[in-house]
Amino acid sequence: MEGNIIGTISLGSLVLRADLLIFLLSAVIGYIVLSIRLRHHEAGSWIKDTYVNTLGIGFFLWKFSILFFDPLEAFSNPMSLLYFTGGQRGLWLGVLGAVAYLIYRGYRNRPHIILLIKGVVLAYGAVQAARFTLLSMSEGITGWENPLFALLSAALAIAAWLKFEYPTKSFVPLALWYSIGSVVIPFLNGNRDVVLVGFSLQQLLFVLLAIFILILDALWDTR
Repeated sequence: MEGNIIGTISLGSLVLRADLLIFLLSAVIGYIVLSIRLRHHEAGSWIKDTYVNTLGIGFFLWKFSILFFDPLEAFSNPMSLLYFTGGQRGLWLGVLGAVAYLIYRGYRNRPHIILLIKGVVLAYGAVQAARFTLLSMSEGITGWENPLFALLSAALAIAAWLKFEYPTKSFVPLALWYSIGSVVIPFLNGNRDVVLVGFSLQQLLFVLLAIFILILDALWDTR
């Protein structure tokens, strides 16, 4: 079975999986940040519902992706669903499912799609900043990758908060610089899984995102 287990956190007699606790705390922090920023927006409730549903879909697909990738093993040992996740493949399945749902929600409510995009950037920055901070605290000082990602994500969240009422185009450089930072920082981790010419799959995706943003910005300027 491909599923992964990482460490646990003890709270008295209660033992919790560290990855699930970090996910939950990060999601709550992201929701609080989004709620405060959207408190005066008419579509705030719709954006928050989208946030909760998106995280729920992503988490469900990641946590129970073993049912897709190794159904025989999962059904023969049902208790494994409580302790294992779908590993890297499950993570990407969760991301794809969450992105697909966001696209669907944006398409169904196109008048609020700009606010949705801004909310996604803000919530993503807040969640990632919290997640990498908690990872650094739980794993101890083992390198600079998690702390730098925490700082990069916090900078994205702060900038998105300050520019939330600005035109959408002001979010383009935020996404571009975040993508560049996400490509550079993993080079500090010599144990990353290299896929192509020294880049991991995550780095390659952020390279593609940066290229897409540059093309989008160029097309925007020609309008």
